[in-house]
Parts: sequence; structure tokens; C-alpha cells
Amino acid sequence: MRSEKHQWVTVNYIHHNPVHHGYTAQWQDWPWSSAHDWLEYHGREHMTRLWRDHPLLDYGRGWDDAEF
Repeated sequence: MRSEKHQWVTVNYIHHNPVHHGYTAQWQDWPWSSAHDWLEYHGREHMTRLWRDHPLLDYGRGWDDAEF
């Protein structure tokens, strides 16, 4: 992680990943998401502020396109 902002954008990316890949319409629908635990521990207001202040934008763009 290069900064605190980078850390929180990464956490948001991980929580949004099931939606990004089309497994669910909303992250809340993914039963294995750690976002549920984060919400319980930190509270909805705090997590909403983190999601709003650290949006995904183009984070991770092109990673899934790599050929191995």
C-alpha cells in the first residue's frame, strides 16, 4: 500500500469485486463478503463515509484482461 487512501480504495475494490464480475447485483448479496463484518465492526456511517471518500474510479482496470 502506498498510502492510507490506496488502502481504503483497495478495500472498496475487494468488497465490490462480486458485483464487478457479475456474480451479484449488489455487494450485500454476496454471502462471503467481508463487507458485512466491516459494517458490523465499524458501523454503517463510518463505512459509508469511507466508500464515498475513496471511490473505485478506474482502480484495477486492465487487470482482468491480462493473458497468462
